[in-house]
Amino acid sequence: MDDTDRELVILIGSNPRIHIRDLAKKLGISKQAVHHRMQSLIEKGVIRGLIAGVSVSYLDAIPVAVSGFSRTASVLKTLDNLGESDLTRRVVVAGANYLYVIGFLRNIDDLDGYVQFVKRAADIPEPIVGIYCLDNGLMPYSVDGSGSRKRNHKALSPLDLKIIAALKHNARRPVTEVAAVVGSSAKTVRRHIDSMTADGSLEMTVPYDGLSGGDLFLIMHVTMREGADKREVGRRLMSKRYFLDQYIRTHSNIPSLLIWVFWSDKISDVRRALKETSEDEEVLSVMLNFAYLERIYPTWQDRLIDLQSGPSEKSRK
Repeated sequence: MDDTDRELVILIGSNPRIHIRDLAKKLGISKQAVHHRMQSLIEKGVIRGLIAGVSVSYLDAIPVAVSGFSRTASVLKTLDNLGESDLTRRVVVAGANYLYVIGFLRNIDDLDGYVQFVKRAADIPEPIVGIYCLDNGLMPYSVDGSGSRKRNHKALSPLDLKIIAALKHNARRPVTEVAAVVGSSAKTVRRHIDSMTADGSLEMTVPYDGLSGGDLFLIMHVTMREGADKREVGRRLMSKRYFLDQYIRTHSNIPSLLIWVFWSDKISDVRRALKETSEDEEVLSVMLNFAYLERIYPTWQDRLIDLQSGPSEKSRK
């Protein structure tokens, strides 16, 4: 991949339904070139899908990360085991069998049970449990339910759910096709998509595998000094633009920890980022990990759309 490919992935991740014309304008290339690059990224497995669903925010779901060193003898079998829970969304495997297991809890009461499940299924004796901050301002596109939390959501109608179901496996599906599937007019479908997008109840994501494009997939654990402003430190690290494609995760229950995720094909940039981050006055320690395998799973969130039930009657107060 080159930087234009990386910019393309970021733009689509930020808005999966962005028009080819707008992509061409932002990237400074022709529409034909955009189409060719998109097809190439899909064929290589860099873009692994363009999916839609009811948002984590609308459902009041709680994304958590359970991570740690696994004693498992077979990573592939462990990945199968972790998929047995309908709370598991994604698992990333890094060096020395360090696993990052991301789950979507229906509510906080699921936390203890899910942590115990991950400990058993992945053989992680001493896991670190982090509850994700969804709106930390350090995510350029939606990953694992990230995005601004809404105080109020308009209840999804049966038509809304049908539209989301029609977009589930192709968030870029043309409005005319969606209208034919749901039995409504293109104008009405477009209005509902725009309304759900603005409301935050419709979540569209682009699963991404930079490894298939030749980039390294790296995760840096940054431990800050007590009292440091995590948003300020995160913005400062990202503003140095070591990497084009990057984001930082923060946790509500671990205020001193930043998880900096980035992709790069330049070891020199990785070394520079590691060195300069270690020298930051607000940083106590840095641990860099190389991820080499990732799996994404369907969750209870996805099955709500399959059933076209659950959130349709939900109201917010």
